[in-house]
Amino acid sequence: MKFSHKIQLFLFLLTNTFLFGQTPGFNYQALILNNEEIQIPGTNVLENKVPLGLEEITLRFTITNETAVEYIEEHTISTDENGMVSLIVGEGTPISNTFYDINWDGKLKHLNVELNILNDNDGFVFLDSQKILYIPQPGSGNGNGNIKIVNSLGDLSPPYQLGDIIWLTEYGINNNPSLMIWDNTSWLPVNADFDPTNEFGLIVVANENIRATQFESPDIGDQVWNQTCNCIEIYNGTHWVSFKNMKAQNGLYISDNKVKLGGILIEPTLITTSSTNTFAFAGLQESTNTEDQIVVMDKSTGVLRQKASSTLHQKKQVIIIASDGQLEFTTPLNITNSDKIDVFRNGVRINFVAINNTTIKLEQEAKCYQDDKVRIVQLY
Repeated sequence: MKFSHKIQLFLFLLTNTFLFGQTPGFNYQALILNNEEIQIPGTNVLENKVPLGLEEITLRFTITNETAVEYIEEHTISTDENGMVSLIVGEGTPISNTFYDINWDGKLKHLNVELNILNDNDGFVFLDSQKILYIPQPGSGNGNGNIKIVNSLGDLSPPYQLGDIIWLTEYGINNNPSLMIWDNTSWLPVNADFDPTNEFGLIVVANENIRATQFESPDIGDQVWNQTCNCIEIYNGTHWVSFKNMKAQNGLYISDNKVKLGGILIEPTLITTSSTNTFAFAGLQESTNTEDQIVVMDKSTGVLRQKASSTLHQKKQVIIIASDGQLEFTTPLNITNSDKIDVFRNGVRINFVAINNTTIKLEQEAKCYQDDKVRIVQLY
């Protein structure tokens, strides 16, 4: 199942129901989905959407006939934790005309839906256009309200006229109630999506048995809304995977409908790089703490470990041309530990003592001659 509209932040997949009551208008239910991609472990599904829960949105509904706009209204509403919204078209804030101005003459009209995410700056985005045929209740003043209710199409007797409508109590695999229209050839549903291949519809199934009946040969990536688990299920090529039962683990966690990096590793984890696909960090702060740990890598396994910075050293050296009888020499750095200093005279290591924090004195037997080369190596 695919959705062809390109929307920057969110996609909209819906299933709707038109219910008729004493109040003019019809019930509209929709499932709002987050557009961010999430890879499902163990699947080849590349584009999976999760419900956009607890988000304030505005829906704009425009009802048109074949030639003109008849009515526009807006609803500002918050999605529930499952991304669902339910409202009555006809009870929103009118933008153009009123719901009573619509001429319900039995001819096909279209419901155009636009979405505005209020915490986003994109404004309204066109989502969908559906055909509708709504008949008001008697006494509403804008239609005759006559509609025949039947349990099956076999209860009807021809002839039929183009545009005739009925209310069929059971239709399709799921036996859903549906408003039907005669198109001069057959009776067609006008208020629901029963086609699993439809690109706009997220198919709603009551349970696993209905899902198996409706998707006899599912394709990888097919998605349904399962009313039993109250969740989206996606076919991964072998079985249906439920978003509700999925967890972000092994260094990942879920927050605000997003999978984020962080958390505890629960198994040995290998990241393989190459000369092209490298791995890098940017924006690291410089350390000024001498007790900070240094990250090192095992040369055989690549496993990262930490090592105290005090165990790693740099060295600085100085070469001095001695004078005859010279014993005392200045070190390259202040002396903090005599064990971190080595002294060589003409390439031979000799002993010394520190007489202050910047000066060493050679042993008496190592007294220098003119132009001897003394090399002092100091670690820090």
